[in-house]
Amino acid sequence: MMKTFTVDPQYLVDIMLGQKVLDVRDTDTSYRGTVLVASNGIRQSGLPTRMAGALVNLNDVKPLNDGRFEWHFNLESLVRPFRVMGADGLFDVSTEIITEPVNWYDTAAENAAHAKIGAWIDGYVTEHPDLERIPRTDIPDEIAQMAISFDKWRLAYYPFIEKPNKQQKLAFRKVRYDVDEN
Repeated sequence: MMKTFTVDPQYLVDIMLGQKVLDVRDTDTSYRGTVLVASNGIRQSGLPTRMAGALVNLNDVKPLNDGRFEWHFNLESLVRPFRVMGADGLFDVSTEIITEPVNWYDTAAENAAHAKIGAWIDGYVTEHPDLERIPRTDIPDEIAQMAISFDKWRLAYYPFIEKPNKQQKLAFRKVRYDVDEN
């Protein structure tokens, strides 16, 4: 079981970007540790709805003068998106969490991963110019796993976007690397 809480869709995106590290809530909790964060059922165009998106470390809860509480946390990792039906406060979700090796919302990390994959592909194609497709057996596991993870995350994220715009449709609904898993 994984402790979970929901936030507004924009807040989930901000958490996934590492830009939001606290949330003001009506409830207190003594729980500290890893928590799954999901977007609630509010529908906002271009944002994920009812989607699990990130693991955070809930490290502190501070009372405010108005009776509410600040929940302080740090982003640990993204998870492959999946549907979550929320409740108030902390609740349990029974699932195996799949964490991603790269935070695809971290532009620097994403660019570095793409550069690493691209450099390997360029080197391979230079050595094997007549091949139409790189055999999976020739792709190092590290490169393959990054590429597979990237494509799976994007394909899993897309169905949760409420009224995606044209750019989101182009970016999220197709694979980029198309690497066989075996």
